[in-house]
Formats: sequence, structure tokens, C-alpha cells
Amino acid sequence: MKTRIVMFGALASALAMSAACTKTEPVVAASSISKDQATPFPGGTPITAADLTATPAALPAAPPAYNYDPYNPNITHAQYARFAWRQFIHFNSPAQKNGVDAAGKSPVVRGSIDPTRNFAASGASDFYQSGTTAASNFSSNQLVWETFAHRSELFPAGAAPRGNLATLDPEYVFQANLKVASTDARFNNLDENSQIGQNQIFFPKNGNTPSADPQDDHIILFQAKVNPVEYDYIKSIYNAGNPPASLELPPNATNQAESVEVKSAWREMTPALIASGRYHTAEALYYYKENGVTQARVATFGLVGLHILRKMENYPTFVYTTFEQVDSLTTPDNKDTGLYLINLYNTMQYDSSVPSGTRPTAILNSGSNRTAVTLPLAGPVDSAHGYAVVPGQYTIPDGFSGPIKVQNPPVATSAVYDVNNEVQQAMAGSPAFKDSVWRYYRLVGLQVLPTNEDSSVTPAKPDPLTQDFYLANIVIESSQPGIQLFKGGVKDPDPEQKQFTLLAKRGLPSILGVKKLPPNSDKLVMGGCMGCHGNAQYPRNSQGQGPSIFSFLINQDTLTGQGFSADVRNESAVELSAKRLEYLVY
Repeated sequence: MKTRIVMFGALASALAMSAACTKTEPVVAASSISKDQATPFPGGTPITAADLTATPAALPAAPPAYNYDPYNPNITHAQYARFAWRQFIHFNSPAQKNGVDAAGKSPVVRGSIDPTRNFAASGASDFYQSGTTAASNFSSNQLVWETFAHRSELFPAGAAPRGNLATLDPEYVFQANLKVASTDARFNNLDENSQIGQNQIFFPKNGNTPSADPQDDHIILFQAKVNPVEYDYIKSIYNAGNPPASLELPPNATNQAESVEVKSAWREMTPALIASGRYHTAEALYYYKENGVTQARVATFGLVGLHILRKMENYPTFVYTTFEQVDSLTTPDNKDTGLYLINLYNTMQYDSSVPSGTRPTAILNSGSNRTAVTLPLAGPVDSAHGYAVVPGQYTIPDGFSGPIKVQNPPVATSAVYDVNNEVQQAMAGSPAFKDSVWRYYRLVGLQVLPTNEDSSVTPAKPDPLTQDFYLANIVIESSQPGIQLFKGGVKDPDPEQKQFTLLAKRGLPSILGVKKLPPNSDKLVMGGCMGCHGNAQYPRNSQGQGPSIFSFLINQDTLTGQGFSADVRNESAVELSAKRLEYLVY
């Protein structure tokens, strides 16, 4: 079988960056396949074809506690990477069918894996389509995570979460009296049209050059879901009239079950992309405004990015793992896709930790080398300040910026690269994966515990935990330095000003009040996913610092019944502008 490795090699990624913007020094590898003789937990053992075809695929047991020894860690990055892949295999296996075939009724046991089918079965290019019937609007072929509770089921507008998720029929209730009936619903409900209100991301419709109006191109849409454990926990504490003063998602003092959240990114598909057999595809809801009325529509989308986040006893800030489909930046015939973004702001400033007139640096530890990547200058978001602006004439709303070419910095780690190859070899050795769509998905990276960034590229022994310090998925966190190569916090300094300015507070401690972490963890300036939302409890600390919850799902508004709005595909610039403050934290 011919396979293609894209954007996961540390050397290949480093070469993709301009030599003027990076400085690289070799270091002693913090983890590698060859050094994994002693595996402290089953989830970290090498992945074989038998793991891929296990029926059913077991959810890997939680890793033991990390020993925080930079010179002799008890768990290597490669072992964590295998753990991440085993989670992917489990959650992307088929969900259990319940035998129901009727309009508006769920045909699956939500949140449960099928005991008779395996990960190979869900890799069929027609997996979703082959489960459709004339009687039901739902396919009976769903991935396990696709059947989790959508955020609008966790917090329906004006109502409490309801019923037993295992038997619940999907029914989505949003603000502005928008309700999707069960008879019109799909399990994938793409109600988010931006990367946490900071930018929108597109594939060009023709070739690799953006259309004159980016809204004419193929957008990436998003959704967030939670597993039955988190759903039941929120349901048990929900009281819109008297919301809890504090909460901690399981596992906690009284509930040892594990919370899981999934954020997914989906690409608008063309017939050629569907026929390629390189994407997991499914019918999904999206939203469109016509004559002032928001309505749900259905189309076929392809999965291009997947965050799987799991809170475990020894990992109170969640373990973050993220996967990408391999064709987002380069086509199968090695051509540039032209993937680009439009920022919903046009000025970027840094806090006092970055001296005026200088470009901040992100230090990336691949496990084989460390690379210093220089970020754009503060000021206007344009090519003169270091942004990869696509040349040409485009219709960009006032206060926005772009189009900006999405770039992949050298964030890949040697351990993740090696484990991806290990999985690919296991697939190549199994006839069940000859035509599987899962051959075209790769682990990008993972974060297990918070730490500070390496101080420079020169120390002889980096902290192994700084591997994947700047964890980001190119289709979920695309903008540099807004939410890619991100650390600390972000805040708009003046919401009333006419021109929005994003302030990157790169020196701000971002892990605050998390239970069961070592002393002084509240002084850590963490990067990537965990840096923005690593606090898995509510509310903010006694000084009012830090995000309320890691997931952007739980806050005072959702706990008091406000619910969520559904983003429309054709949202106006004015409406998009209003969203820019929704997710900013400090």
C-alpha cells in the first residue's frame, strides 16, 4: 500500500518555515519508539493490526500519574501518543444500533460502542450512507462520538437538559426560538461558523486562490459534543433559577467517571471529494438565513479535524489530543490547497511581556530539536507586519483582515511522527484497511499536563512536557498568533472602540486553581489548547482571573438557561463582528 505522510515530520515541517524566522538547535530526544522498553500502562504499548480490528475497540485505561522527572519520565511522549490513537480508534468505531427505524427516532444507543463491529467497519467510504433508509432521517451508522450530546442538548435555550442520553432523540433548541425537530435532525449539527469568534477558514472554490468574496468559497464549520458522563453531571446540578456557585467536572470528589468532550471541524464537500474515499463523510445540519429567518439545512460534509479531550483522575486539566485529515494543506497530487482564513480583527497587540517594536518568539520542542519561531509584529494584520496575506483584490469587511494563508509551523514531535508511522504500518498490514478512510487521518499532537515554555533553544535538557506545548490543529486553531502558537490569555482592551484590537497576553499565568496539580501551578503560562482553557472547574479564582471552564461550554449564561445561538453560513459582517468578544478570556 502506498501511503503519504504530510506535515508531521519535524524536519519537513521545519524546512517549510522561512530560515529568517526560525532558529533550531538539536536536543536529546525526550521520547522515541526505541526507548519504550518499560511501558507503565497498557495504553502505551505499540499499536498492531490486532488493536485496529479488536471487536469492540476498548477505551484505553487512564495513564498512571506522571512523575515530573525531566531526566527520567515514567511515561514517554510516544506512549501518550499511542494512548491518543487508542482513544481515536475507540471513539471512531461504530455506535451500537438499537433496531429502531422511524422518523425522528434515534437508531442507536447513544454513547455506546457496537459490540459486533470494529474500527475497520467505520472506515468504509460509504459507512454513513449505507446506514440510511427511507423511513428515518438518521443513519444507523454513526461513530460513537457522533452520538454524544451536542452543546445545544447539554444547554438547550430556555430549558434544562433532559432525559437519558442513551435513548434520547436528537432535538436542538437555540436562542431566538430556533428549534430543530427530531424529524429533521441529524447527529452532526454544525452550529459554529468561526474559530471561537476569531476567524473564519475556507478552501478556495476554484484552484488555490480565494474567491473575490471569501463567503463564496468552501467554509469549515464546527460543533462541540460531550459524553454521557458530562451530560448526566450537568443535568444533575442544573437549576436555572439557582445555578451552582461552583462545579468540577467528573472525575471529582463524588463522581469517579470520566468527562469527555469532542470538538470537530467539517469541510463543505464537492462530489469529487466525496468520491475520493479519503474522508469520513456524513450528512450534517448547518444554518442559513433567508428573508431574515434562520433555517436548518442538510448537506454532506467531510471530517477534517477532531479534538478528543478526556478528564482523568491524574490529569485534572484534561488530556488534549487532536487529529487532522491529511489533505488540508496539500492535495493528494502534492498541490497547495490554498487554505486561508479571514480574521475578524485587523490589529494585534501584545502585553507588556513583549517589548514594544519586537517580534515575540515561540519555542517549539519536537523531542529531536527545538525551534524558535518568530511571530508577527504588533500592529496592523498585514504583510508588512509578518502575516502571509494572499495578494489580490478581495471583499473584506471593515475591521477584518485577510485573506491569510494558513501555515503549519514546525510543531510536530518526533514521537508523534513515529507513532503515526507505526499506526500506518499496522493499517498497511491489515486487509481490512485497504480502502479505509482512516488511512488519511493523523495524530497532530497531545497535551497531558501544564508546564512553562522552554526558556530558549540552547539548554541541554528540555522539559519533556514542553513537547506539543503549542498544540494546535490547522483547521481548528489556524491564525498566528491569535489562536495558533498561542500561550497565556487574550483580551480585547477596549470593547467600545470602533476598531477591534486583539491583545495577546503572552505572559499571563493561565492555569488557575486546578485541583490536584503540583504546588505553584497557578504560575504556569501554558500554551496551546490547555493554555486557553485548562481550568476544568467553575467559577474563576478569588481574584477573578482565568477562564470559567476549559470548554467554553459552561458559564453563567448557559447555567442560567440562555443556551447557545446557531451560527448561520451566510452571517453578515455586522453579526460576525459582535461575536469577537464572546470567547475572549483573561
